[in-house]
Amino acid sequence: MVAKISMMAGAVVLALGLMSPVVTNAVCIDEPCGPPRPATGAGWRMANFPAPNGGVVAYRIMGSNAACASYDGRNCLWGMKVSQIDFDRVRPLVCGANHRAAWGVTGYEDRRHWCNLARRVVSTD
Repeated sequence: MVAKISMMAGAVVLALGLMSPVVTNAVCIDEPCGPPRPATGAGWRMANFPAPNGGVVAYRIMGSNAACASYDGRNCLWGMKVSQIDFDRVRPLVCGANHRAAWGVTGYEDRRHWCNLARRVVSTD
């Protein structure tokens, strides 16, 4: 009986146009829905960076540092499009102290390094 009432209440809500049918579903009618999950790859950009460490890579700004998509927190996923990346597995390589720990340099010392270029591109957008 409760399930029938809940389904009917959901249908009334939809019929009145109070909620989108994409957002509303039987699971969320009787239970609180969690916050919407961001779209896969939301906030990530693609760029083709010059050498050194050049090529196409997905990156974003985290705090004040550039970060590339990585599965191990050390190696950028060079050559992978955003649509090819499993963002549930991503452990970004963040430029600055984390990049220094992994590679011995922050990535900002060389003006042509992807860390430096990515941070400058985003700050001028």
